[in-house]
Amino acid sequence: MRAWATGVTVLATEAHGERHGMTASSFTSVSLEPPLVLVCAENNMRTLRLIQEAGVFAVSVLRAGQLEWSDRFAGRIPDAADRFAGIPVRAAITGAPILENALAYFDCQLETLYPTATHTIVIGRVVAAGRVEGEPLLYWNRGYRTMNNDE
Repeated sequence: MRAWATGVTVLATEAHGERHGMTASSFTSVSLEPPLVLVCAENNMRTLRLIQEAGVFAVSVLRAGQLEWSDRFAGRIPDAADRFAGIPVRAAITGAPILENALAYFDCQLETLYPTATHTIVIGRVVAAGRVEGEPLLYWNRGYRTMNNDE
């Protein structure tokens, strides 16, 4: 899959006062009417369990320059027990956490789950979305890229 270039997102939710998020690169639009999106989450992730409990989630699309956020939510920064620490966050309409200053966000109500071998396909109905101008953070060939890379 390293030949597949993709955007980088953070999938996040909050249930019972516990919030959690994870980096996800498997994110896509499913339908425009109604607006549905798909994201895949590893079966043993706390984020997936909380999405099941809360019934809501948000996807924040990271911009160029936010690769530390991607690493933090991927669990690559060992001393970051609270992955949200130091990152400006606000609650979406559903109550799910949105990373402020991200390139875009999608606030979703859980529509359905499709468990597979190692991951679960999470489909959400978009209830709110927003974006700002900027360049996306990309992931390709096991590394971060921007639209301005010369490779």
